This record gives sequence, C-alpha cells and structure tokens, in this order.
Amino acid sequence: MQELSLYQKDYLGKRIMTKKLRIGVVPYMNAKPLIYTLTQQSDSVELLFEVPSLLPEMLNNDHIDVAIIPSIEYFRNGNYAIVPNISLSSLGTVESVKIFSKVPIQNIRTAALDKSSLTSCTLTKILFKEYYHLSPQYTSWNNQYDISRIDTDAVLIIGDNAMRASDNGYFTLDLGQAWFEYTGLPFVYAVWAVKKTHRMPDINILLQNAKECGMKLVKTIAADESQRLRFPYEKCLNYLTNSMKYNLGKNEIKGLQTFYHYAVSLGLAPQGVKIVFNET
Repeated sequence: MQELSLYQKDYLGKRIMTKKLRIGVVPYMNAKPLIYTLTQQSDSVELLFEVPSLLPEMLNNDHIDVAIIPSIEYFRNGNYAIVPNISLSSLGTVESVKIFSKVPIQNIRTAALDKSSLTSCTLTKILFKEYYHLSPQYTSWNNQYDISRIDTDAVLIIGDNAMRASDNGYFTLDLGQAWFEYTGLPFVYAVWAVKKTHRMPDINILLQNAKECGMKLVKTIAADESQRLRFPYEKCLNYLTNSMKYNLGKNEIKGLQTFYHYAVSLGLAPQGVKIVFNET
C-alpha cells in the first residue's frame, strides 16, 4: 500500500470526521493511474464508477463532490471549476477513441456515435467537418461489443471496448492521432472538476498526489489491467505510459481552448465560457 503524505493523512482525517469524499470516475483503464491509491482509502473516499456522459449530472445533483468529466461538458455547463495540472489527454495516437468504418474514411455518409462519451462525439463531428470535410448523418449507438451489427458506414467506440475491438476488415481512424495531425496540439478528453459553488481547493493536492503515486506504480497498474481485461501486459503498459497523458499544462490548455473554439463554431457549445480553476 502506497504511503500517504502528511497532507493526505491530515486531509483524509478531516473527511472522516465529516463525510467521505465522493469521487466520480470513469470505469476505463485510462483513469486507473489517477485513482489507484485512492481505492485503498475506502474509510475516507468513496469512488463511484460511471460512463463519462452520466458523471456531470451526478455532479450537478450533488451526488458526488468531484468527478472526471468530459471536457465538452465543462464548456456546455459553465458552472464547473477545473482541478489544476491533471487531465486525461493524448498527444497523437490514443488507441481508445476510434472510428471503425466499413468504407474508406472519405466515403463515410452515416456514423453511429457511442453515446457514453460526449467529448468523443463532439471531437468526431469537428474532425469530420473541419479536417475531412464530411457531413455524415449521425445516430446514437451503445452496442459496444459487436460492431458487426451496425447498419451505418462507421461507428465511434471509446474506452476499453475500442481497444478490444478488432481492426480486421475495417478502416480505422484514431481520433487522437487525427486531432494531432490537424492541430499539432494535445487533445484533452476529460478533467477533474467541482461545482463553482462548491470549490474545494484542498483536494487539488490530494488528487495531484494520487496521480503522481499512480504514475510511479504504472507497471503494477498495467499488470492488474492486463488480468482484468485479458489484454497483453505490454499493450496495457504502452497505453498507460505512451498513449495516455495525465498533465494539464500550457499546451494541453491550448488544445482544450482550440477544441472549444471549434465546438462553438459548429454550434456544439455556447460562447463565452472561460477556463476557471478550483482555487480560492
């Protein structure tokens, strides 16, 4: 078990005296380095796992105190504050956000979007319109385990299921790589966020510490995920160390702002939303 810092012990001790810190998390491998050590603190932290599209509503309704939310929902809601220095992002190939198509990408006329990911759906629409000059008809789809049954030209799949699906027989498009080719920037899929009206600056250090500890234990996490998902260990380790990035620095923020700009231009997000951090 990872040794807690004095700050964590003090902070978690205070939470025990009041209530558990309720944390909303996606159930995918990509988030495990951010929460690995928190799973060992069940006396003071309660982790609630849900698909990305449902976590913002849980946060809005105060069912959780902090959540990993889709980056597009930060801009659509306008009532969140971002925990600094942490994100789920990529710089190039991401592996877990992919289009599988029966036809060459430039021939796509219909596409089914995995409704569990709001950010990836928005990213798909941006890249198809701006990069590939496509305007397909979109439908929602959540049959995440059998892409052979789709009746559209293409389908968007995210998370562990995207890594599990076979490329055999399909034209594939990695959206992280496509975004990087188009903009030269990182893409931020999700951020830790709290409600602006319930800011908790103290948790910034807690979550940052958890991220740093998780990255130090990434080989252990990769081994656990390999067993859970029945993926090769090397595949999990490469994904967690090369495909996924966990910082939120200047370049990631620029990527986030660029994504917002395109979303606004296509009418997929409201204008005038600023990036606000979970600070006093």
